[in-house]
Amino acid sequence: MDLSLRLGDHERNWIHLMPTMNDLDARRINLNLLPALEALLDTRSVTAAARRTSVSQSAMSHSLARLREVLGDPLLTPAGRNLVLTPRAARLAASLPGALDQLTAALSPGKPFDPATTRRTFRLATLDYFEVAVLEDFMAYLRAHAPHASVWIDRLSAATLPALLAGEIDLALVGEGLLPRLPALARQELYRDPFAVMMRPDHPAANKRKLSLEAYLAYPHVVVTVEGRQDGAVDRALEAVGAKRTVTLRLPHFSTAPLAVLGSDALCTIASSIAERGRALYGLVTRAPPIALPSPAISAVFSQRTAEDEGARWFRSLFLEGKATSRHLRALAART
Repeated sequence: MDLSLRLGDHERNWIHLMPTMNDLDARRINLNLLPALEALLDTRSVTAAARRTSVSQSAMSHSLARLREVLGDPLLTPAGRNLVLTPRAARLAASLPGALDQLTAALSPGKPFDPATTRRTFRLATLDYFEVAVLEDFMAYLRAHAPHASVWIDRLSAATLPALLAGEIDLALVGEGLLPRLPALARQELYRDPFAVMMRPDHPAANKRKLSLEAYLAYPHVVVTVEGRQDGAVDRALEAVGAKRTVTLRLPHFSTAPLAVLGSDALCTIASSIAERGRALYGLVTRAPPIALPSPAISAVFSQRTAEDEGARWFRSLFLEGKATSRHLRALAART
């Protein structure tokens, strides 16, 4: 008989003072006690349970005492020369193996991430700048390497930051100032995209390889306004040299800017990647701006909470390593 489990009168009195299961806080249970609990319920012996789990009998006795305290039940009680399970322990013995299997499955690393077979939905937050500049190449890459994956693209908004911090959005692709720099967010600059001027192919200014400031100011302009500001980088640069352009149309989307210049005499000073797509899709003519302009930085931002998520890492690599971006953007990244 396992003498370590004899219950004296003082122990019996203590049992009545144990907390009820209604008072049990599952967070108090140390996961290290679960193997001991399973062994005790199965063997009904401190000695045998200690042997099964490769610990000393003293350590197993301590685990039993802790389990009694946390569960509010003696678990094992003497009956003649044997030990028997209490009703509560019997219920635990029936349900614990399945619960431990579920816990093991939840805590295990799981199958390695495989792009070729994943059916995961990835969320990307950005402006339509990236849809114009990258989407064709991006979808072609997915078709070849992750045919069952799906992507949900969110437009940057006030809801982006909390969703990004929570790890609900896998990646945000943004320009400077569109998302705050926070310790909880990782940020990596991808490239800098210089400005270019695009115009319709038969535009009067298209017959000269170099666009003069005089010609630039002689025509109306289409402006894409992202931050709601009327004075963007181009207007500030013009102001610095005492010049001002005439804006005939302001747009909230990059995707419609090529269409706006295609049917007018307007010029549009825009990111070179958008101008390049306008040239490829609509035959637009592009020229270098007549004044020096900064090249805006484009960055990838993601939550530190997803830093070790294998699937999220793969998704980020499509942009961080240029795997799914255009040749033009890869060339810009090589200069960074």
